[in-house]
Amino acid sequence: MQCPFCACENMDGVDACIRCKVDLSDFTGSAMESDIERALLQSPLETIATKDYIQAPLDWSVGDTVRQWNEGGHHCAVVVDHGKLVGIFTERDALGKLAEKWDQCSRDDISQHMTANPMTLNHDDPIALALNHMMTGGYRHIPILRAGKLCGIVSVRDILSYLSTLISDVPEAV
Repeated sequence: MQCPFCACENMDGVDACIRCKVDLSDFTGSAMESDIERALLQSPLETIATKDYIQAPLDWSVGDTVRQWNEGGHHCAVVVDHGKLVGIFTERDALGKLAEKWDQCSRDDISQHMTANPMTLNHDDPIALALNHMMTGGYRHIPILRAGKLCGIVSVRDILSYLSTLISDVPEAV
């Protein structure tokens, strides 16, 4: 049985996909009924991943990172060490974890407050897989890799924008 979210081949009768862990117990085999469903399941993440993101070295301060966000209209920074993705620092990290103690931590290295080893997806994974992980994991940003190297970021906003485009292309029902 092929998973409708990540296209992974699973043994017939399994309750959850071995790759993306989506519940397959109620799957009837008719996952792609509409053009929108088909697009989400078949379009790779690279079609919507932004290449405009901030790469922050481990020793950038939290304050410098937030200033970079404000200047560039970003909402997260991927943290890299010698070109390798080691973490992600998001608005949620800044507001949720640091707001009450901003004066003490704004000079801290970003490495002290980032989410280490963030969940990543591959550039050719379907958009539906990112949506699934965002929903189940509570993520708003997912780094995208190509051959193990960072090549973009997908955000909830990117997916909503993509969906908005798909919906506007659907003819109105009479």
